[in-house]
Amino acid sequence: MNQDERQAIARTVTGFFQELGAELEEYSEGRAVVALTLTEKHLNNASNLHGGVTASLLDIAMGLCGTWAASPEERRVAITLSLNTNFSSTATLGARVRAVASCRSAGHKVFMASCDLLDQNDKLIGFGEGVFKKGAYRKDLP
Repeated sequence: MNQDERQAIARTVTGFFQELGAELEEYSEGRAVVALTLTEKHLNNASNLHGGVTASLLDIAMGLCGTWAASPEERRVAITLSLNTNFSSTATLGARVRAVASCRSAGHKVFMASCDLLDQNDKLIGFGEGVFKKGAYRKDLP
């Protein structure tokens, strides 16, 4: 997938993804990588990556990895049914983190995914697993 195609898909990921400042780095069948450079708004009171941001990045990447489509018009949204999040380390202001998600099993309507959150040195920050339902086509939603 080239840069233009990736940007077209990223434009269909609305709302919180954009508010976070997340970027879609990779997107292919069964795999998605979402990246974020940490700013002050992503930190908790201890000046470390906020757990809610970690969970959000895992959720976004896993939802994307199971809804891959060759064309942005054919991409479905993912509805999170279950999300497990584990925290293993911290990240601080300016760090570049990547949520690397893989689809582990997929049926017609439901899929399962796993995801690692890594820093720029590939240190594990957090990881999770989720169960998702394939929803409506993104093009059919407001």
